[in-house]
Parts: sequence; C-alpha cells; structure tokens
Amino acid sequence: MRFTKEQYEKAIEALKDGMTQLEPNGDNCHICHDSGHAAFECGWNPLVAVVICKDIATHSEKLHETLHYLAGFDRYMGEQVGPAAVRGAPQVDCNNEIGDDQL
Repeated sequence: MRFTKEQYEKAIEALKDGMTQLEPNGDNCHICHDSGHAAFECGWNPLVAVVICKDIATHSEKLHETLHYLAGFDRYMGEQVGPAAVRGAPQVDCNNEIGDDQL
C-alpha cells in the first residue's frame, strides 16, 4: 500500500498533537478533540494503530499454532499429537497435498 504526502503529513500532525498530551490532564483529546479519552488512547493516533496491529499478529500466530495442535498436525518425538491425531495413520505434511496412495 502506498501512502500520499498528505497522509504522511496528517499522521505526523497526529503524532505531534499526541506528544502534547502524554498523560490524562482533563482536556479533550489533543488529536481528535473528542471528550472521554486522551491522545495516547485515541483511535486516530498512529501509535495506537501499530499496537493494535502487533496484538492482532501475535494473537493470530498463537491461534494458528493452537489450530495445528487441535487438528493433530503437531508432532512430538515423531508422533502426531493433539485431540484430532489419529494413531497409526500415515504421516502427512500439512503443507503438501495428500496423494491417492495415502488415502
């Protein structure tokens, strides 16, 4: 995704406005001028967006690993583990297609 010069300028302005309200001070938000929150928790603060994206990435990786375990695709000492693991089933790599001879 490419950003325009105006989008960068708007983000920089929001960051500069946010630096003027690092702690709650009873004022409206210095970024969006709304009441009920300060600049460090404003949805228009680019740093808040970065933190949200990092949280999503972390949680989605954990979800991916959990789903692999539940589906029986994890291995421990050469054996499939997880609730859906089938003992004695052919070893299948989940990243490759299953051939007719493995069905």
